[in-house]
Amino acid sequence: MSVEDDGLRFGSMANAVLTLPLRSQEDVLLTRRRTRDLAGLLQFSPEAQIGLSTAVWEVARLAASGGQVELAVLESSPAVTVRVTVSGLPPSVLTGGDGPVLDVGALRRLVGVVEARDTDGTAEISLTAAAEPDPWAPGVDDLEPVLRSLTRHDVDVGGPDIVDELRQQNVDLLTTLATLREREGELVRLNAELADTNRAVTALYTELDQQAADLRARAEATARHLSSLTHELRTPLYAVRGMTEAILRDHADRLDTGLREDVELIDGAMVEALDLVNDHLDLAKLAAGRVAVRLSDVDVAELFATVRAITTRLPVNEGLEVVFEDVGHLPAPRTDGFKLGQILRNFIVNAMKFTEAGEVRVTAEPCDDGERLRFAVRDTGVGLSEEDQVRVFEEFVQLGDERSGQLRGTGLGLPLTRRLAAVLGGEVTIDSAVGEGSTFGVVIPLRFPVDREGIEVVQGG
Repeated sequence: MSVEDDGLRFGSMANAVLTLPLRSQEDVLLTRRRTRDLAGLLQFSPEAQIGLSTAVWEVARLAASGGQVELAVLESSPAVTVRVTVSGLPPSVLTGGDGPVLDVGALRRLVGVVEARDTDGTAEISLTAAAEPDPWAPGVDDLEPVLRSLTRHDVDVGGPDIVDELRQQNVDLLTTLATLREREGELVRLNAELADTNRAVTALYTELDQQAADLRARAEATARHLSSLTHELRTPLYAVRGMTEAILRDHADRLDTGLREDVELIDGAMVEALDLVNDHLDLAKLAAGRVAVRLSDVDVAELFATVRAITTRLPVNEGLEVVFEDVGHLPAPRTDGFKLGQILRNFIVNAMKFTEAGEVRVTAEPCDDGERLRFAVRDTGVGLSEEDQVRVFEEFVQLGDERSGQLRGTGLGLPLTRRLAAVLGGEVTIDSAVGEGSTFGVVIPLRFPVDREGIEVVQGG
């Protein structure tokens, strides 16, 4: 028979303090008393004394004639441990066959460890319990007084002792029942408090859900208002810019230097205003949760060619070159090519604004063992301090030469870029030092995670 199959284990024996035979019910009661006396001498708590002595009594009463009980003190740290071993038990206590069966689960609620084994056709059970921290631990010289204390009643085992022991056992049981009732009352009180807390949390969640619904409704209303407003603003802005372009194109020879500069300033202001309106509209859509991702296999070389065609039409400082590195056989990411291109355009335009001379270099390479791609735009411009590297992604923050009043940009391009990167399941990076240029990057997964909450995914080619 394998006792381990029943979830029981048997460890090594300890040096015995006292061995008692089990010949009658009087011996069983005496075993209970000695166990409690030993636990009391070792300064076990009253609850631990009752638990250990009750567990020993439950096991000893099942022992056949000729069984015995061994009480031992184990050398353990940090607490003193008592082990009581009962031998001579019928095999049924382990196998569950004909005969008495031992409730091991109930014993484990009384003591710390229950161990068992089959010994030549009989069962042997060991019960182990630990004392409170810092108890009195008997040394070698103390074992003899402990033994005398435990055997002081052995001479007069008789009726009065049995009655006293039964009375003590009843007192212990009543004490245990009172403790259980007290704990049951405490559990009832805690359950009531927990129920009140759950009701409060449920009410709070309901309130938060209502507030979230209100905020979503307000955000949608704001987005609709901004959408209408931006569309209304775009028409006159495009009209003004069209007129300035026509003046510069068709009447250039009739404009003196001062008037030409004024018209060019008007045209530049219209460009900035249009950028602000378009960026604000994109941010409003993202904030309102109106995000659609159109997935396709993006050819990085074609993406670079498209972005290059757009950026080459922008005004570039003399001595500044925009370079797109050859991407070779880079794998095609499954993502939204338009949003990725918008991120790169924002990075490039930002780099061109803050780089007087040198180059703006655009690169792409795999990272994270090929699971993601990193796109980077490196410039040789003025660079950013550590403080500005944090502020540059905040909305409406414009960096530049504040002393001369030359603040450039709308302050929305980079915040929009960060949000677009998050929509694509990626993140933006920045590496910069004052006077040494900056490198803005975006890292996106090679395959867009289609289970993103709050994002409408449209599968393309």
